[in-house]
Amino acid sequence: MRKRLTFVLIGAVVAAVAAAGSATAVLTAPDGNTQELGVAIKPTKLGKKTPTPITLDVTTKTGSTSDPNGKPVPVTEAVLDFAKGTAIESTGYPTCNLASIEGATAEVANETCKKAKIGSGHATVLLPGSKGVVAETLEVNAFNGKSQGKNPVVLLHTYGQSPVQVTQLLVGTVTKYNKEGFGPRLTVPVPPIAGGTGALTEFEAKIFKKYSYKGKQRSYVTATCPQKKLKARGKFVFKDGQSLTPEVRGKCTQKPEPKKKK
Repeated sequence: MRKRLTFVLIGAVVAAVAAAGSATAVLTAPDGNTQELGVAIKPTKLGKKTPTPITLDVTTKTGSTSDPNGKPVPVTEAVLDFAKGTAIESTGYPTCNLASIEGATAEVANETCKKAKIGSGHATVLLPGSKGVVAETLEVNAFNGKSQGKNPVVLLHTYGQSPVQVTQLLVGTVTKYNKEGFGPRLTVPVPPIAGGTGALTEFEAKIFKKYSYKGKQRSYVTATCPQKKLKARGKFVFKDGQSLTPEVRGKCTQKPEPKKKK
């Protein structure tokens, strides 16, 4: 069984994390918002130079230490920087028309854009109710959107129907950041939920897709292990203007490079 890499969240208690090895750190903003980030890849045995197809699993959790119901100030934007050596490539893969799944149910979105699907997951949102707030679980489906120039676009369609029907479409754009030891950057504006009265508290998406283009096998996400170290970070901006930037780190193992054909 391949080992699964779960990065350790780095924050204000980084020394404690290093000492304990299994501690979890959560960043807290002055407004009482807490932010957690988890990034996992599989496999962790990667080529030093040759890209290996991977499954990319990203989880974010937002909470509040000041609200009695745990409802945080809503996130308005999430910016994720992935490890150096990671690549997100959509050339030759079918695309989903954003307008065709806006306001759609998960069933309709999956049927409409089934050829462009790249992953799935789940989310949790807090909505106002007659007795405070109500938590609702949403289904997440990820699709390949139409690229912006050479930049891949990821459509994250979220849908729930109980206790109320909620449809949310997040549009993420991938750019080549390649600074500070990081690789590609995913920028995701988060539109208001339930007219601004709701708040997204957890979001998890797992991306993996192999496909063929012009007779060659490709993968939507690949990674290399140039230095046996991996790191990622996220910047989360809240509605009140405050922000938090957790950073996560892990390790990878280098596998032998394929022999060149003579």
